[in-house]
Amino acid sequence: MKSKKLRGHKRIFKNIEDWKNDSLQLDLENLEHYQRNYEKVWVRPFGDISNSGAAIPVPKRKARKLILDGLIKIFNSWEVQLKTIDKPYYLAIWLFEPNLENSQVVCAIGDFLTFYDVTFYRPEVQRKMPTQNYGNLKKELDTFDWIYALEENYFTNEDLELEEDCYNSLKDYKSSQKWYKRKLKENPRNYTDKFDRTTYYTKKGTVWIGTRN
Repeated sequence: MKSKKLRGHKRIFKNIEDWKNDSLQLDLENLEHYQRNYEKVWVRPFGDISNSGAAIPVPKRKARKLILDGLIKIFNSWEVQLKTIDKPYYLAIWLFEPNLENSQVVCAIGDFLTFYDVTFYRPEVQRKMPTQNYGNLKKELDTFDWIYALEENYFTNEDLELEEDCYNSLKDYKSSQKWYKRKLKENPRNYTDKFDRTTYYTKKGTVWIGTRN
């Protein structure tokens, strides 16, 4: 898929700065009510919806660095504020790679304190986060404890059984069936529920879950 050409870098850098500054203040009253909160990378054009069929631009080079720096600063600011409520809390950076634009800072208290522990599959064989790949942010990243997890796609045995008339076109049908067959050959992890519905999970990317003790 052809990607949109990224223009207006100065504007994009300002958008990142505005997003970061607007996100530094955690709404503690809202948190007390809902017991969880999050801040995603709400920065245009990353995360936009394409109406033309072209791929949405992804952050690269300086934009990636600024977004990651923003996530760290939001985490640090929220950490200071959460320490004032005198309650146990969950606070983490979910750093998606290579899909950095999906990253977010997440927090929770009360009944949702352990809610996010099962959000992502965590392989038994853990990896060390390659903080050396993040330039001068390495020192800051090394202050976190990082868990290796997976961003996943999934499909079910019911998806495999869909007929051609369930798709927009014959081309979509053949493309989907080809993708399913290829993924099944990779022997993906799977789970079958009590209704004999099997869900297959395939790796889309990595999620580094960063917390501090």
